[in-house]
Amino acid sequence: MELIQFDFLGLHLQEPMALLFNWIIAGFCFYAFNKLGSYKNEANFYWRVFYLTFGISTVFGGLGHLFFNYTGFFGKYPSWILGCVANGFAGMGMLHFKGISAPKSYAYYLIWIKSIGLCVASVITQKFIFVALDAILTYIGYTGIYAYLLMKRDIRAKFLKNMIIAVVILLPSAFIFIFKLNIHQWLNKDDLSHILMLFAIYYFYLGLKEWGRNESQVEYV
Repeated sequence: MELIQFDFLGLHLQEPMALLFNWIIAGFCFYAFNKLGSYKNEANFYWRVFYLTFGISTVFGGLGHLFFNYTGFFGKYPSWILGCVANGFAGMGMLHFKGISAPKSYAYYLIWIKSIGLCVASVITQKFIFVALDAILTYIGYTGIYAYLLMKRDIRAKFLKNMIIAVVILLPSAFIFIFKLNIHQWLNKDDLSHILMLFAIYYFYLGLKEWGRNESQVEYV
């Protein structure tokens, strides 16, 4: 499907919808970063950094799409790199739910080996597929499967149902990307994936807010 291209102030730009959806995601990320600051716990620290990093990533992501005719793939690198870093912090957040998550020490290293390795691969090959693969492994592995195992292990982990819902919401993104499902020129595969991501990070936020409230009550008691 042909990309939307337009001229503005003498600039030859493209993909305005990618800019719009990326910046909506960024706006929610900064909102979540701010709101979750009310809850002081270790898991929240990593998740807040996730939201901050992912928010900055999507700001650059929108600009990378908009100015692609000028920056090429180099304009996408900040978004790709920060996206992989954000994935790493999401994984770290899942490992730091105090009293619920007790991972082996090597689990922390695996998160960053995965994210850094796939990030380097994406930059070298100039292919987004490696960034997408890092996200898939992080969200399915850590916020999906690992969340489910924690819920089975400890009744206090019931808030993680929101994480699992988020992963279920995200699953169609893989098929949208692989099969290039473009509904319309103004709603292509990237736009659809961005919409699903927005709902997913919202459910992450719901789970983290519930965890923060629970932890605050424990500390108060």
